[in-house]
Amino acid sequence: MNKHEYQKEEMTNLLTKFKNDELKMDELVDRLLLKTQLPNKPYFRTTKSRAIALYGIKRDPLVLYRHQWMRLSRVFMGGKDCTFNKFFFNEERRVKNRQEEEVEQEEVDEFLKGDEMENIG
Repeated sequence: MNKHEYQKEEMTNLLTKFKNDELKMDELVDRLLLKTQLPNKPYFRTTKSRAIALYGIKRDPLVLYRHQWMRLSRVFMGGKDCTFNKFFFNEERRVKNRQEEEVEQEEVDEFLKGDEMENIG
């Protein structure tokens, strides 16, 4: 059974369940919108234009040409010293972001303590 036959059979089963009141309308719509369902595991496919599409990360595929995927893969290579890890797991950057958030929150708190806010409402 190929993919299209499986999908057709699946849709027929869903419509039968709906007709027999085993499924609610909301559940039926959710299940029929196959594009909104992400696969369990991301996968690659080649497009007609010979680009490479990555499915399963977001609703639409992420499409890049081979050389772009190769450049991107270098970002993830290198273990602890790779660009990806340096950006996402850089403790100095995370501490700085936390400090900036605390300063912003203090400014908001100071503003809300002002007399102007007491006169509202």
